[in-house]
Amino acid sequence: MKRLLEYMSEDRIIIDLKSREKEEVFEEMAPLFVADNVIDADELDEFIEGLKEREKLTATGMQDGIAVPHAKSPSVHKIALALGISKEGVNFESMDGQPSKYIFMIAAPKGTKEEHLDLLAMISELSYSEEVLEKLSQAQTKSEVLEILENFEEE
Repeated sequence: MKRLLEYMSEDRIIIDLKSREKEEVFEEMAPLFVADNVIDADELDEFIEGLKEREKLTATGMQDGIAVPHAKSPSVHKIALALGISKEGVNFESMDGQPSKYIFMIAAPKGTKEEHLDLLAMISELSYSEEVLEKLSQAQTKSEVLEILENFEEE
C-alpha cells in the first residue's frame, strides 16, 4: 500500500482555511489541484460539481474533526490529496456532530476504486491519533504539516 504522503504535496495544503461553509471549502481547496496539474483549469467547475453531488449522497464528515470530501472525475489525471486545516471548523455533518477541522479532499480519476479506498482507510487511521490531530492544528507551515504526517506514518 502506498503512503499518505505519496498523494500529497506542499502545494496542496492550506494551513488556515478561510471558508466556514462546506461549499466554500470546495471553492477554496479544489483550485489546489489545478495549481499542481492534477486537474486542468477548464475542468475545475466540473470537479467542484462532482464534490457537491457526492456530498448530497452521503455527508463526508467522519469524526474527530475529519472530513473527506471526494469526487471521481474523468477530468482528474491522477489520484491526489489536498489538506485544509480550519481553526473554527466547518459543518460537514460528521458522525459525532462536531465541526470538521481537518479537510482531506480527494481527487480521483475513474477506475481507481481500490486505491481510493486505501486512501480513505489511511485518513481514517489518523482519526485515532489525537496527538497527531493536535499537532496538525498547531502547525505553522506546510512543511511542518508534511513532517507531522510523515512521523505518523513511520510509527
